[in-house]
Amino acid sequence: MLFQKREKTFKVCPRCGLKSLSIQETCPDCGLVFARLEIATNKDAKKLIRRRETDYIIKTSTLPKDVNYYKLLMWVLFTGIFGGHCFRVGRYWRGGLLLVNFLLIIVYFALNSKIIQAGGTGLIASLCTISGLIMLVWIYDIIMVAIKKFKVPVAIDLESDLEASK
Repeated sequence: MLFQKREKTFKVCPRCGLKSLSIQETCPDCGLVFARLEIATNKDAKKLIRRRETDYIIKTSTLPKDVNYYKLLMWVLFTGIFGGHCFRVGRYWRGGLLLVNFLLIIVYFALNSKIIQAGGTGLIASLCTISGLIMLVWIYDIIMVAIKKFKVPVAIDLESDLEASK
């Protein structure tokens, strides 16, 4: 054949969400250099999140080299009910929500009979319903990790840029 049809492959920019051709080196919309994602690490992102410097942090579903898929899957299965997997990758607000929710569920069960005796059946029912809905976040995270769509924060390596500019 003289003419062969080439299939175009696309990639999605994790910063702005724009689809671009896989041969492009930078995102045409936001200017992100895709090669930087290969050297981006979750460890640096956690440091920046703790210092509240989130300008150079991107959440991406492509796991960085310092986050193992199988370890993350085990973390979400066994410690996900109280947000352990979120604390591990640096998603502290989400992990805190799951941890507080887990602690509230324990309190509901511990004080269940006393609240019912006091006539608070409607209160305990509504609180348990809200906690059950929040637990769906854990189920959602299990599914997202299993299909490799769980977003992990990564920091673009800025030290190499500073060294190159000197």
